[in-house]
Amino acid sequence: MKKFIFMKKFIFMFMALLTLAIPALAAEDIGIAPASEVVIDVGSFTGIVALVSMIATQILKVIPAIKENKLAKIGISVVVGIIVCMVCWVLQVSPILISMKWWVALLYGLAAGLSACGFYDIIKAIYNTIIKPDKSN
Repeated sequence: MKKFIFMKKFIFMFMALLTLAIPALAAEDIGIAPASEVVIDVGSFTGIVALVSMIATQILKVIPAIKENKLAKIGISVVVGIIVCMVCWVLQVSPILISMKWWVALLYGLAAGLSACGFYDIIKAIYNTIIKPDKSN
């Protein structure tokens, strides 16, 4: 019985030392971490939408006068989407756009711009423009 208690204590101490040693080994520094970079893949529709959204957001930060107008935000997003897709088509950067005609790439840019600003915002802005919401409720 005494050997059994000694063995339990030995296993407990071994596990306690092991739990202290493993995090120290895992936290060992392996060198200088590389600088973080923003990488956007324009080889897919979602990558183009992310790029359009990022550029449109930066334009809206620079020009605060259009921050309040929803339709202006949508228009800027659509224009940026068309420009991005046409530049990618001309430079043949995106594998999706290489085989397309110029007008299909233009429509692709229109769809990317609308996706970047969100279809919900578009429908809501058009609805609020046509039908004035009742503010009394």
